[in-house]
Amino acid sequence: MDNNALKGSGPSFIGDLARMGGDVVGNMTQVQLMGSGPSFPADLARMGGYIMGAPVTVSGTPVTTGKNGDAYAGFTATAAGGDGATFTYALDGNWPAGLAVNSSTGAVTGTPTEDGTFYNLSIKATDKTGYTGRLAEFTLVIAEAD
Repeated sequence: MDNNALKGSGPSFIGDLARMGGDVVGNMTQVQLMGSGPSFPADLARMGGYIMGAPVTVSGTPVTTGKNGDAYAGFTATAAGGDGATFTYALDGNWPAGLAVNSSTGAVTGTPTEDGTFYNLSIKATDKTGYTGRLAEFTLVIAEAD
């Protein structure tokens, strides 16, 4: 949502501020909006709608095969949108033991210590206000050690 849309959001602190020329979108965070009192934009934000910034999106090209005991070729998940440029990354799903994600960079590395097929894996990225996005789920196959 932009400042012009907020101008038409009805009577409220947020709408009034935008109508008076304030840069609400540029100067408030999603969390501040949630705590700003009763209004359509604040209510929408409290219900999980994105008012300030865009939804968190996560991209990356997972390596979908590996071998037990060998270093995983790895990949990096990259987040965008949200309420800022700082994201915290985490593994999402039942990953094989030995693999990890760098919580600051999104780099997935390690050496798997179990073999098998691991379904519905993803990387979750969380922005500074707590909104999350996920990489599209994928399957990882770790072959048996020689």
